[in-house]
Amino acid sequence: MAMIDPPIDDLVARAGDKYTISTVVAKRAKELLLKRPEYFFENYRVKPLEVATFQLARGEYRCTKIKKD
Repeated sequence: MAMIDPPIDDLVARAGDKYTISTVVAKRAKELLLKRPEYFFENYRVKPLEVATFQLARGEYRCTKIKKD
């Protein structure tokens, strides 16, 4: 299954690059899974990565870049 919604271009515009997207979405998915494991157990077709990706696309959370000196 290919991810076509939300478009990757929209996510790159929000996060900056694909590496940042994968890191931020993976961390958010882990938070969601730890916060509500029963939801994902009962709704086995809904994946935490999918929910985290849609949340990033809707702007429910942001990723900030840390500049190294």
